[in-house]
Amino acid sequence: MPTIWGDLDRVNKDLHGARWIRVRTALPGGATIRTHALVGDQTLIARGVDRVDLSNLREGEFVEVTYHHGQSGFMEAETIYVRPDQVTMA
Repeated sequence: MPTIWGDLDRVNKDLHGARWIRVRTALPGGATIRTHALVGDQTLIARGVDRVDLSNLREGEFVEVTYHHGQSGFMEAETIYVRPDQVTMA
């Protein structure tokens, strides 16, 4: 399954109720790619091993997104995995 990695740049819901995310991926040489993916009702969103709602995601978090191309030609997210909050070890 195709996968993209990067920082969550934006979480949005448009006027028609479609939910989507934008992921910013930095490439060698300083180039940046911003990728949009639709988030459907069947999209699995997890932080670590816990399922979370799209509204719990924060801009700047590192994400891994698996996706497929939907019938409309847009990228549709299958899973959005967010690194769990890092715990400081004493």
